[in-house]
Amino acid sequence: MAKREIAKVEKKLSIPAHLAARMAEDAGKGLSKDQSDNVVPLIYVLQALSPQVQKRNSGYIEGAEAGSIWLRNSDDPIVDGEEGILFQPCYFNKDIVEWVPRDSGGGFVGRHKVLPTNAKAVEDPKGRRTSFVMPNDNELRETRYHFGYVYEHGGQPMPYVIPMSGSGHQTSKAWMTLMNSKGEYPAFAHVCRIKTRLNTNNLGEWYGWDISIERWANEDEYDLGKRLFASLSSGQRQAEDPLQDDAEISSRI
Repeated sequence: MAKREIAKVEKKLSIPAHLAARMAEDAGKGLSKDQSDNVVPLIYVLQALSPQVQKRNSGYIEGAEAGSIWLRNSDDPIVDGEEGILFQPCYFNKDIVEWVPRDSGGGFVGRHKVLPTNAKAVEDPKGRRTSFVMPNDNELRETRYHFGYVYEHGGQPMPYVIPMSGSGHQTSKAWMTLMNSKGEYPAFAHVCRIKTRLNTNNLGEWYGWDISIERWANEDEYDLGKRLFASLSSGQRQAEDPLQDDAEISSRI
């Protein structure tokens, strides 16, 4: 695949000379640095059971099918999984996500940085992995988050985060190994091609991520990625709340 030309990643705005002093004096007014007001939208790989691919479901999105990439909150949200997206990883973290079980009404509860001390281990009857629940039976799922910029889709680069849970843990770890194999460079020095691929085992079929490093970031991209890393590592931004349907699907594969 030929490498595509990347447009300039950021429009430079000149500060009006007659307002420069007043803008500096009023810096930050009217803006929020609260994490809840500065969220990064999620990217999902859609499965056969995802509401977005089911035409009779209220969550259906035109053109979505199993194996598609879904860019939440995008004007053009569905990407062909065989073509994929160009993604510059900039920041990584992981946490424990707490959910109300679906049969109890469902819903996202919150995130824990570490496994709560009162969590109880529950063995999977199929022997795949150990899960954990809270004393009130809320479910806990470890989720790994890869934050970065999506290029080539909709013009300007946009920040997104790819959550990986369930079978996605191994993909996340392999991605880290791949980048580390290139040397001790920052994550935002890499620009990756992220596609989807069909996986099969004795439990069934599902689509997962297929990730390769396409090239090094150019100077503008590198600077943009470094700024995103700084805003995330300082706690100014965080991932938006995840969707229960995706979490449930991921936990079963």
